[in-house]
Amino acid sequence: MVFLSATMSNATEFAEWICNLHKQPCHVVYTDFRPTPLQHYMFPIGGSGLYLVVDENDQFREDNFLKLQDTFAKQPIQPDGRKGGGPKASGRIAKCGTASGTSDIYRIVKMIMEHKFQPVIIFSFSRRECEHHAMSMSKLDFNTEEEKDNIEQVFRSAILYLSEEDRGLPAIELMLPLLKRGIAVHHSGLLPIIKELVEVLFQEGLVKALFATETFAMGLNMPAKTVVFTSVKKWDGDSNRYIGSGEYIQMSGRAGRRGKDERGICVIMIDEKMEMSVIKDMVLGKPAPLISTFRLSYYTILNLLSRAEGQFTAEHVIRNSFHQFQYEKALPEVVQKITSLENEASLLDSSGENDLAEYHKLVLDISELEKKIMSEMIRPERALLYLVPGRLVKVRDGSTDWGWGVVVNVVKKPAASSTLPPALSASRGNNYIVDTLLHCSSSSNENGSRSKPCPPHPGEKGEMHVVS
Repeated sequence: MVFLSATMSNATEFAEWICNLHKQPCHVVYTDFRPTPLQHYMFPIGGSGLYLVVDENDQFREDNFLKLQDTFAKQPIQPDGRKGGGPKASGRIAKCGTASGTSDIYRIVKMIMEHKFQPVIIFSFSRRECEHHAMSMSKLDFNTEEEKDNIEQVFRSAILYLSEEDRGLPAIELMLPLLKRGIAVHHSGLLPIIKELVEVLFQEGLVKALFATETFAMGLNMPAKTVVFTSVKKWDGDSNRYIGSGEYIQMSGRAGRRGKDERGICVIMIDEKMEMSVIKDMVLGKPAPLISTFRLSYYTILNLLSRAEGQFTAEHVIRNSFHQFQYEKALPEVVQKITSLENEASLLDSSGENDLAEYHKLVLDISELEKKIMSEMIRPERALLYLVPGRLVKVRDGSTDWGWGVVVNVVKKPAASSTLPPALSASRGNNYIVDTLLHCSSSSNENGSRSKPCPPHPGEKGEMHVVS
């Protein structure tokens, strides 16, 4: 077995697990040498010019980074009080297009072609943005007439495998004009035949600018001379966060072709000021270690019974998993830590322990009384008198403090059908829904998906929304 990974920092631990499973040696060949060095540039959205922040020797250029930060301070103030290059002011507009017709992506791609830095891969963290960026390149044409004829011939041959009905799909018809101009899109929403076609044309050098999502950097050996990041933040299902060093290494690793380029070029587009430590961790940091999140589910057990025909039991799978191996390997260190803490605890002065225990009991009793008082205060027959539209209320959801809000509407919650006795059902049915205008974080709206609202983060402007 041969394993290949560029983003595994604990490869030795993984090899130890393989050795433990197969009872034979597993050699680890490790190197951090990159045959084609990379230069990392940053481009402020709404600004002009590239700033070299990390050179080919992995030296951070602090002077250039400070100049980059100054560009945000010098950007003009808009009528609504925001700066021109701020995250909410021009982030998506500047990337995808402005009233003048030229976007930052357009300018960067055009500059790359003028300096012969193609092919280029432009990474976006949204399939819709990939397609929008590609369509905004309508004025650019990177291929000769001969290359266009070759592309059309390959395209016509590829779609012969599709039915007549499928050939008329918009995703098929709109792709050929882009491909003939040397521009392509690659993401998981495309038909498999189109993705394979794009990969073939990119390998043959007929696609000069490829707009792709993060998946293109996984498992495909298709390097380019230049890589562009349209954003340094991605939505991970919970929040908009900066991409990690492992993710950046994986995608930036597409830049620089061995034997063809003296160096690879990475361009990072940013729409707000960033801390120097964040950039250093992202560009120069080490990938996070591989931590197993294995969980034996009912589906896994059913697969074991149906496919392995009882050959492997659930205990066998757990015992030989990487998760169990990491747990057992860390166990001695955990035991040693527990022993050390117990020794420290035994040396502590225990005088006044009884007084402290009594004080702790009083604190718990007070907390219970406060809960009882609060439960009485919020009973509908007591609270409804004050919950009128326009009333200022203090909102708290468990440990989450929303601050002040404004009551918009109060409606009685419909009683669900129940088999409970009438008296008990009536006591449980007096529930009300209070629509309240609250200050919410705008991160979920930027991602375009509906998620549970949450208060704005410190320093975030946020938006006002009605929450039930």
